[in-house]
Amino acid sequence: MSEIIYKTLEVKEIEQEIVAVESIATALQVTDNTSYLQAGDILTGFKGLEKKIKEYFKPLKESAHKAWKVVCDRENQEIEKLQPGLKYLNLQMTTWNITQERIRKEKEEILRQEALKQEEEERLQAALQAEKEGNKAEAEAILEEPVFIPTPIVQKEVPKSEGLTMTTTWKWRIFKEILIPREYLCVDEIKINGVVRALKDKTNINGIEVYPEQSMRRVRT
Repeated sequence: MSEIIYKTLEVKEIEQEIVAVESIATALQVTDNTSYLQAGDILTGFKGLEKKIKEYFKPLKESAHKAWKVVCDRENQEIEKLQPGLKYLNLQMTTWNITQERIRKEKEEILRQEALKQEEEERLQAALQAEKEGNKAEAEAILEEPVFIPTPIVQKEVPKSEGLTMTTTWKWRIFKEILIPREYLCVDEIKINGVVRALKDKTNINGIEVYPEQSMRRVRT
């Protein structure tokens, strides 16, 4: 109980310090060197208070993280027990779907070939009739006209499973890196950052502009 009271008093103290520092900070305007130094002192105070807040919450976060980790590990252990059955059934259903889709496409191709054969026979008969009637040019035009056969549609016979849907995920792998277009390449930011930190304004990398960016930070004493 005493620890809870202590923590409560400590957090109230921090809240009071935040209000005080914030009030002083927002009231100050940097107009000369003296006020500049005052702003630096207040900024140092902010950094010190930030450290104090982090120190206050650190054990609370560690305790919460440990509890969260235990729960997550337990959850993962139970989920992991489901994986063999899930993988087995998923493979069975996926294989069945692939097989039935292949059969469906084969049926569509058979129907397409039959329709193509029928169309060619009808054109041949029409061309022969036109030539018989003395229309040789028309007969040639009939035979030269591109054949268009609408793709026959064979309905999928695999039933829909309630609450499940079959999805297709397309993946990729590199087979020859040198052929990859430039727009798909990624800049090595880690390597560039290392060079810039080391060489600063003497960095010389084509296409890279190096510039300084300043900010105030607390100096450890």
